[in-house]
Amino acid sequence: MFQIGEIYNRKLDLHSKYGGQQQGGISTPANHSYVFLFTGDSGEKYGYKDEFRSDGIFWYTGEGQIGDMEMTKGNLAIYEHERRNKKLLLFEYVKIAHVRFLGEALYISYHIEDRLDVNDKIRKVFIFHLALIEKNTTEEEIGPAQVYKPKLILKKETTLEELRKLAISKTSNHLSKKEIITHIAIRAEAIKKYVLMRANGICEGCRTDAPFNTRYGPFLETHHVNRLSDGGPDHPQYVIALCPNCHREIHYGINGNSYNQKLITKLKVLEKS
Repeated sequence: MFQIGEIYNRKLDLHSKYGGQQQGGISTPANHSYVFLFTGDSGEKYGYKDEFRSDGIFWYTGEGQIGDMEMTKGNLAIYEHERRNKKLLLFEYVKIAHVRFLGEALYISYHIEDRLDVNDKIRKVFIFHLALIEKNTTEEEIGPAQVYKPKLILKKETTLEELRKLAISKTSNHLSKKEIITHIAIRAEAIKKYVLMRANGICEGCRTDAPFNTRYGPFLETHHVNRLSDGGPDHPQYVIALCPNCHREIHYGINGNSYNQKLITKLKVLEKS
């Protein structure tokens, strides 16, 4: 099975072993219980904008480059994956022909938006709402401290240790869909609060004080150092608190990529301490 965070050659490691369409964002191997989903920046110019939302749910654009999308083929494979006993496996392009495995996903719902097709004409597209889960996780497998308990909730007085416990807790498919959605939302908020509390009012990039205070405390922004980006699969070791200047430098500065790599190294130290 695939390991979360590992990089695979799409053709050699996926299609040569499992089959399925080698082009496009949705691949449906006929003889295996998988549906491969691929995402990446290059699709945005064709109207395929995929993103993690602030509530931790991943919005994934369906397939079809021209005209209104239809609930057939790959789109139907996502919609009916549970009924067909198919696992949704989400991958992100990191370079040509190579993808990083982000995890197994669960279809929650979908909505329809107006977007441009490849001919710059408005059409209807499906936006699938997916939840990344830890398949069949139990306390025996990963330890009681990492399994989500529905009774755990965020409170104003939640400590740094309690926030981190929530931030690294796993979302198991043993929960109901409602519990999964609730947990993912709590976890996303816990990570943001944990990172800001960890920073304690100081930019974790340049180490200067936050530029000003708000009614909620020092103003810093959270940044995901992994590209799925400013919203990617959340874990404290991939999220850092930055002042607006540092955050903008990463996105718009000529040395933004190298600065981001330095932050990745910093986070390894921060999360070991």
